[in-house]
Amino acid sequence: MILLTLVASVYLVCGIVLFFLGITILSEDYRGRLNRITSLMLFFAGSGPVFAAFGTILKAGGLASTTSVFYTNIFFLWELFFPQLLLFSLIFPAENPFLKKHPRVKILIFTPHIFRLLLVLFLYQPRNLINFSSLENVSGLGGFILQPVTFVLKFLSLSVEVIYRFHLQFFSIINLTYLFLAVLFLYRGTRKLTQSRLKTQAQLVTWGIRSAAGLYAVAFILPALTNLRIPDTLGYALTIAALLIGAGSIAWAIIRYRFLDIRTLVRQSLVYSLTSALLLGIYFLLIAQLSNLMQSLLGRRVPILEIGYLILAIFLFQPIMGWMDELVKKLLMKDKADYRIMMEMFSRKIISILNLDELNRTIFDSLKKEMLVEEVYLCLCETKNKRFSLLSEHKDFFFPEDDRLIEQLKSRDRPFFLDELEPGAETPLFKTLIESDVFLMVPIYSSEEFIGFFGLTKKITGLKYTYEDLTLLKVLANQYVIAYRNARLYQESLEKQKIEEELLVAKQIQLGLLPKSFPRGKAFELSAYTQPAHQVGGDYYDFLERSDGSLGVAIADASGKGVPAALMVSLLHASLRAMMKNKFEPSETMSNINQLISSSVSDGRFATMFYGEFNPHTRKLSYCNAGHNYPIVIRKNQKVEFLKTGGLILGPFPEATYQMEQVQFEPEDLVFFYSDGLTENFNEKQEMFGEDRLLELLLENRKLSSEELKELIVGEVENFAHGISLYDDFTLVILKVL
Repeated sequence: MILLTLVASVYLVCGIVLFFLGITILSEDYRGRLNRITSLMLFFAGSGPVFAAFGTILKAGGLASTTSVFYTNIFFLWELFFPQLLLFSLIFPAENPFLKKHPRVKILIFTPHIFRLLLVLFLYQPRNLINFSSLENVSGLGGFILQPVTFVLKFLSLSVEVIYRFHLQFFSIINLTYLFLAVLFLYRGTRKLTQSRLKTQAQLVTWGIRSAAGLYAVAFILPALTNLRIPDTLGYALTIAALLIGAGSIAWAIIRYRFLDIRTLVRQSLVYSLTSALLLGIYFLLIAQLSNLMQSLLGRRVPILEIGYLILAIFLFQPIMGWMDELVKKLLMKDKADYRIMMEMFSRKIISILNLDELNRTIFDSLKKEMLVEEVYLCLCETKNKRFSLLSEHKDFFFPEDDRLIEQLKSRDRPFFLDELEPGAETPLFKTLIESDVFLMVPIYSSEEFIGFFGLTKKITGLKYTYEDLTLLKVLANQYVIAYRNARLYQESLEKQKIEEELLVAKQIQLGLLPKSFPRGKAFELSAYTQPAHQVGGDYYDFLERSDGSLGVAIADASGKGVPAALMVSLLHASLRAMMKNKFEPSETMSNINQLISSSVSDGRFATMFYGEFNPHTRKLSYCNAGHNYPIVIRKNQKVEFLKTGGLILGPFPEATYQMEQVQFEPEDLVFFYSDGLTENFNEKQEMFGEDRLLELLLENRKLSSEELKELIVGEVENFAHGISLYDDFTLVILKVL
């Protein structure tokens, strides 16, 4: 009696748990085919133990024999679980191609069990369907006419009875076949999976169903097909184990691995409900056992003790319940399937990625792995190229930034489905998204600026995107923006660092073009100074000792700044050095350099240059000025002259001609060469250093040595600028005649 009561209680609890799981799955998405099929499978599975529980209770109470066969046979309704299980195996984890090609198969697989159900409910007593005695008692002509009818009816009745008895004996073969096929389909479907989380789900569910089916077959199907007799106790144990394993595997798959994408909140509710049911069961069991113990000890019931147990349980129940709930959540919910854990892992993973390609690969992999998305596309704005690039793991597409679909997307700030777009958005980008089976769009904003979107296809499981999914995607998009910015800044800093390193090398090369020492003779002394406004500059000076004993002095200023100007300087240096092998006049040297520059640089590039040859014996300077700042000559008697003769700037005019002039110097005369960066220095008041200030300094300090005068002028310029950065490259050369 106690055993039957316990067995009935376990049956009932297992049945209720299966019903509860079925309701949970159906309420998640009642329109989803997989949800409907799974929940119906669990309903049929749950009806078995519930009917068995009532049957066991009737058996324990000795009422089984008084129950109508019709009501008893309703028990066979639960066997619809077998075709429902087979149907489930044909669509999970992916739809079987055979079912896709022959959709009516899902109706045919229910036919045997529908026929069996009708048979056991309405034809369980075939002989009683027709009252043959009334027909056989008809005499005369009527009896003669009804005789063949009676024969046919008897034949039909006998046939139905044979079929009825035959099916009772051998219908288990059909159930066994269904179980075998379902397990086979589930196994083959699971083997084809490559996605780890989905594979784990499928393996767990398949293992649970396979184990439960095996135990059930041993307990019921094998005895029905053979003469094997299993003790009732063993039969109860096998049945309970099958129910616990089957229901437990599905519940575990839901809680731990988000089977059917059940939301976190629902999974938490499921854990809480199961925990509560377990505690209530333990509570009632303890109360009942304690009451029985006290009644056996005292010989009578003591209501006051039962009330005390109740009060004690009420005080203990809530803390224990809270502790159990937290413990179960920690054990079961701390997993990648939990969206909070997913977001934490995702943030931790991407925040340290500074490579854009690796960041995008991580995004693709995370969404496909954790959300079970078939394909992920990432569309980003390329401001520099004025286009949008649609990136995927297999192929990239590019679209102009004025694609009309982009304008529609800019008005969205939350995830939305592609079919929600207004008509008229059939642009090249839209067509590509449709052809790529993109289903869900997730806009990406950096502050208030639209920078792109995620495009997601449907899920591998065919399940819909839940509200929880959309919320997670929006959060992930925001986190991606932060990682994207960091990666961009890092890439830019690397590029800047690389440029700085290259410029440093260029600067060293450019400094190597300048004279390593200043020539000095009895009739002259030289000094020079140059300071580029940037890493490399466009100013250049040079001293060349010619074979005839004269000294070549050059100063030049290339247009522009930075690397282009530095390249022009390099060209001037090489050209001038090449000219020194020939005995050209300064005007011829300048003309040849002009032709070389014209044929080597692009339009708009030019340079100014002064080149002179000083003869220390005669103290004469032969020079040619190609558009450079006029060198200033300060005579011993304070007279000021400018060296203007020459021609046009170098580069734009290849046929330009140049003039030469000779200047005779006397001891203590001074020639000051400079670039415009010297006189165009500004101070904080936006005042320019200017030629007048320079000329005044030269006149006042004419008697200083060339080196002292250089230091003085450089110091004056720096004091004037007072920390203001140079606007242009700054170069000076001083030739003092002795």
